Amino acid sequence: MAAVTDGASRFTERFGLGSWSDALRLLAESGPAELIAQVRVVERADARCERWPRGKAHDDASALYARI
Repeated sequence: MAAVTDGASRFTERFGLGSWSDALRLLAESGPAELIAQVRVVERADARCERWPRGKAHDDASALYARI
């Protein structure tokens, strides 16, 4: 099970770094910190929001992953 804020969902929804299946795999294998770190790399690379238009360069990002 995973829960992510809109800032963390940028991994799939805004930046297209992978599918939701990819995001779940990353969460399971490397944890929430890695998913957020990958989002932050893209945010820093596009600080002017030109390549990936968005309301703000950085957004709060939280993710939770639990295996039930």
